[in-house]
Amino acid sequence: MLQLIEAYQAGPDLLRTSVAGLTVDQLRRRPIEGRWSSLEVVCHIADTEQMFADRMKRTLAMDRPLLIGAEGNLYPEPVRYHDRDLEEELALIALTRSQMARILKFVPAEAWDRKAVHTELGLATLKQLLEHAVQHLEEHVASIQEKRKTLPAGSR
Repeated sequence: MLQLIEAYQAGPDLLRTSVAGLTVDQLRRRPIEGRWSSLEVVCHIADTEQMFADRMKRTLAMDRPLLIGAEGNLYPEPVRYHDRDLEEELALIALTRSQMARILKFVPAEAWDRKAVHTELGLATLKQLLEHAVQHLEEHVASIQEKRKTLPAGSR
C-alpha cells in the first residue's frame, strides 16, 4: 500500500510540472475544441481532490457511507475556474494530498477493504478510492500535456 500512497503523494509535483512555464493566456486557452483549458483542468482537480479526501475519510470513519457522484462538467462557469489563481489551486491540491497521505499511512491493513456505496460506481473499497484519485490526476496531467503540444515551438 505504501507504493500507492507514494504515487498519490507524487501527484501534485506531476501536475505542477505539467503547467510549469505556461502564461495566463496559455492556461486559459482551449486548444482542443470541446475540452477544458489547462487552468480549468487544474481547478477541477483541486475541487475533486477535496471530494476524494472526504470520501476516503468517511469510508474510514463510517460503515458503508453513501458517496455522491460529482457532475464535474457543471462546475467551470458557476465556480469561476478561469478567475481562480493557479498557485492557490496547486497549493490546495498539495496540502489536501499531504494531509490525506499522512492519514493513510496509519491505516491498518484490514481498513483498506472498508467499503462505501458510490452513487455511480457502486461498492468501492478504500483502496479503490485511493487508486481512483491517483488515476484521475494522472489522466488529467496527460490531457494538459496534450494541450501543450498544440502550443508554438519554444513556448511548450
